[in-house]
Amino acid sequence: MYGNKTLPGISVSQQYRDENSIWRGYPESTWFKARKTSGFTGNLSAGTIVKENSATGVYSPITTSDIISETANLPGVRLGIVADTTANASESTDVVSVDIGLHGEVDKTKLLVGDTAFTELTETQQINLNTQLEAWGFLLVDVMQA
Repeated sequence: MYGNKTLPGISVSQQYRDENSIWRGYPESTWFKARKTSGFTGNLSAGTIVKENSATGVYSPITTSDIISETANLPGVRLGIVADTTANASESTDVVSVDIGLHGEVDKTKLLVGDTAFTELTETQQINLNTQLEAWGFLLVDVMQA
């Protein structure tokens, strides 16, 4: 059948994700890499948006000042999203390795900018951050729980 159900020549696999995962879509459409992180104390929560220091390759949590204010600033610094909760630092200068999502579909209600939830940002900040994340290959989606 051609149309809304099947595209010609495209085969689609089943979608499997852990029930509480922030990642959505097909597993093969999400890219993860182990990266060094710093700039936080305690646990680095899954869903925290991080930026790369291009000189050192170390990622640290973004703040609201890292959100672009106009599209002329795209794509901005390299962004990623923390994919696990194993990062634990006793001091903000500690460098620890953690899995960072570098591309894929993500539940936008579970994203964090520092200690602030994505949904608590102003509407303008949400729009600009969404645009910035799209430039780096992320698709923010609304996830409805049944």
